[in-house]
Order: sequence, then C-alpha cells, then structure tokens
Amino acid sequence: MTKGALRIGPIQLYCILTQAQIGSAVISIAGDINEESGGSAWISCLAGGVINCLFVYLVCLLASKAPNSNVFHMLMQRLGGVFGRLLLASLACFYAIIAYVILLNWLYTTHLWAYERTPRTVLLLIFISVCIYLILKPVTVYARFAVLTTCFVPVLVIFTAYSYKDWSMENLLPLIDRGPLNMFKGSIIVLWALAGIEFMLILPRYVNHMDAKKVLRIALYSNGTTMLFYSFSVFSSTALLGPDMISNIREPLLYQMKAISFNIIERMDLIIISLWILFVVMSFCSYFILFVSSLAAILKKKEETPLWLTIGCGSLFFIAGIWSWSASQLDLLHHYFDFWVGVVSFICIAGLLLILKMRGTKGAEQS
Repeated sequence: MTKGALRIGPIQLYCILTQAQIGSAVISIAGDINEESGGSAWISCLAGGVINCLFVYLVCLLASKAPNSNVFHMLMQRLGGVFGRLLLASLACFYAIIAYVILLNWLYTTHLWAYERTPRTVLLLIFISVCIYLILKPVTVYARFAVLTTCFVPVLVIFTAYSYKDWSMENLLPLIDRGPLNMFKGSIIVLWALAGIEFMLILPRYVNHMDAKKVLRIALYSNGTTMLFYSFSVFSSTALLGPDMISNIREPLLYQMKAISFNIIERMDLIIISLWILFVVMSFCSYFILFVSSLAAILKKKEETPLWLTIGCGSLFFIAGIWSWSASQLDLLHHYFDFWVGVVSFICIAGLLLILKMRGTKGAEQS
C-alpha cells in the first residue's frame, strides 16, 4: 500500500471494510456473548450493530479531515512533534495489541482443530509472511483480495443455514432470559467483533474521488452486513446447541460444522477452518497496517507501509507469537479484552475528534 495515486471503487471499499470487521471472532462470538446474554445473544448482536453505527460515523468524520493523506499524517501535522508522536505511539500500541490477540486466537484454534503436529513457528512464519506480502502490494491488490475473500462469506451462510435442520425452538426461549442490562453488556462485547472499521483512517487518499456521504453510506452498509452475519451465526448456534452447551464451548460455529457430514465430505469443520483463515488474514492485516502506518507517520515517512518497517513489525509479531498461551490464559485475556476493546476504540476516535476541534483549523491546509 505505497502508491497514493491509486484509487479503489465503491465495491472494493465495501469489501475491504467488511473483511476488516469479519475476522477471528466469527467462530467464537456466540460463546463470548452467551456469557452475558444467554439465549438472547443474537438480539445483543443486532443492538451492538446499531450502537456501532455511531462509531462508524465518527471514524468517517475523522477520515474526512485528511482527504489527501491519511489521518496519522494529519495528526502529526496538526498536533505538533512531541504530543503528536506520543498520541500516535499510544495508538500504535493499541492496534498492535489487537493484532496480536487476533494472531493468538488463530494459532490456538488452528493448532487445536487442524494442525496439531505442525510446529508453531512454521504456522507463524507462513501466516506473517503472507500478511507482509499482501501489505506491501499496492492498495488495488489488497482491495482485490478483499473482494475475493468476501465471495466466500455466502459459503459460511449456506452451511450455517443447513444446520437449522436440527434446531430447537426451546433453546431460544425465553426471548429475554437474563434481563436488559445483561443484553446491553452483550451488545458492548459485540463491538469488539465489529471492530476494524478504523481501517478507514488510512484510506482517505484512495477514496477522495468519492463524495464523503457516499463513503459513509458504504461504511454503514459494511457495518450492517457484518451485524446481520454475526446475528445469523449466533442465532443458529443458540438454536442448535442451546445457551447451556455454548457456555462450555470456545468455538460454537466449528462444533456446528463438525456435526454436518456428506458422502464426499466427512469433516466439514476442516473446510470451514480453511476458509476462516482468509477472514483472519484480512482482519489481522487491517490492524497490522494501522500499526505500521502510525509508526511511519511518527517517523514522517510518506508511505503507509515502508518495506523495512513492515518487515521489522512482522518480526516482532513472529517473536511474540512463539510464546504459547494456554486455554485458561486466553479465556482470561478475552474476559477483559472483549468488553474493553470496543469501548477504548470509541474513546480514542471521539478523543481525537475533540482534540482536533480544540486545536481549531491550524494546519488543516497542509494535511
């Protein structure tokens, strides 16, 4: 993503933002929300998507302030040296942590379900190498890969719908079994699954040929698609497995797929894992690019992803990923991470808008 003169179209923008949101959470979101919302987890998904519309609006509003660059460069120009660097360093750490958690989830699930005897370092090397290769390509190549990945979403929908043949209405009743407060907590957890729209912060120069309102509509369509997809997945998992069983399962969607068997396909869950890696790659790359781009802005580099910086950051993820986390450690991490990531993301974007408002329009022309 190094050529600022390149442009992406409306469909490509929609696919990029959709894939930034649909990621590692798709196979485990039902279990995450079930702890708070129980049988009404799918309603929390819908509520979380509606709440996230405000976050989408704020992100697009912030992106519109840097039409010919990206938000990180604009922040450096308008907030000054020391303060701007400290702010961008904080954002870089935040995005790096999110990318690292996505990487941990993929490693744990892949090693548990499919590649138990494959060394962790081999999985890490292949995954990070593919991500670095994809990131270093022009934005149009990245956009085409996002379109290709989006084409596989209907496959998940079809096989998820097929599992409805064994569903039970009793698993969905009572409709609001844990009260409105727990449903609201569940909707806050959904914000972590819907995170990724921040990728819009580095896209202004590639979509400045489109009207700002059109970009906002595309972002809202992307958020709506992800919201409906997650709600559909959670509804199917709850209807098939029930809230009590889901509470003991880390990856409800994979257990659904494992129950599906055809004459020519014995392990449908392995097929789903093979497709899931595409979504994880896109989700991880989104935060990887945000991490590298914020560091590049600190160093005043014109490119979003300089070669040496991208490889260096990828090496950091490789080294950090070597350390293996147990299931209990990951569960403890997610207990806090799922709830706070969406809240912190909202505070970060709202805080940046407030800071720029307080600073006025000084330096806006240079951005």
